[in-house]
Amino acid sequence: MLRKAKILKISFSLIAVAILSAALVVLVRPHLEYEGLIQDVSAWGAFFTVFGVIYAIVAGFLLITVLSRYSALSQTIEDELNALESIRDFLIYFGSAHTEASRRLRKALADYTGAVATVEWREMADPAAPTNSDTSEELYEIMRCTAKIPVTGERDTSVLSAVIDSVADLAKLRTRRIALANERLPPRLRLLILLMSLALVAGYYAVGVQSLAAHIFMASSLSVSVYLLYWIIEDLDHPFYGVWNINRAPLDELIERFQAEDSGSISDSG
Repeated sequence: MLRKAKILKISFSLIAVAILSAALVVLVRPHLEYEGLIQDVSAWGAFFTVFGVIYAIVAGFLLITVLSRYSALSQTIEDELNALESIRDFLIYFGSAHTEASRRLRKALADYTGAVATVEWREMADPAAPTNSDTSEELYEIMRCTAKIPVTGERDTSVLSAVIDSVADLAKLRTRRIALANERLPPRLRLLILLMSLALVAGYYAVGVQSLAAHIFMASSLSVSVYLLYWIIEDLDHPFYGVWNINRAPLDELIERFQAEDSGSISDSG
């Protein structure tokens, strides 16, 4: 429902841009009429050809940059969740002598997942304050609980080694996730694409077109396309809110599974 509301919001914005663009063409055309206006079309054509190529290169570069970072961040979060699930699954190999240690580690994993979903997710969604990538207290607790697992045989040693490796992977993935979340497009590049977008759109209002309908169509189509392109780049550059945002459903599902397992263990003990 929320996603549909966001899509409707951007749809209304695009319609508003198209209407505003058409109104501007109607208002500007009478003030741009001069002798030789139609003859200047060839000069405008050369301008749009050169400027359009440069604009396409810059816009394409920025779009690929934010899309690549968005994909890398989404994959890193998925890998981090897989590392949490691997640590939880490795606890199955421990015997009854490790029940209490396994319970403590499982609780630490649940606390870490909850902290990511609440505290860290909110921090990553705030572009004004970069998230601290230093080891969190919840991650330290996972390490402490892992260190307290007793080793009673060769199998326990192998399982504990696998758990430690997964914890190390978890720490690396958390750091990478935060680093990707803290990245933003450089302000100068954002300013460049904004100025080029305005120049490109403004040029189409000044070009000489005999047909009013054709002028409105060209200017409106370009304005909507440039606005949508700029909006997509901005949206992907802030991947924790907007229409194209990181899907946190797997994270919420993992929290629910931890809660269900915890409730089941309490029922079994009762």
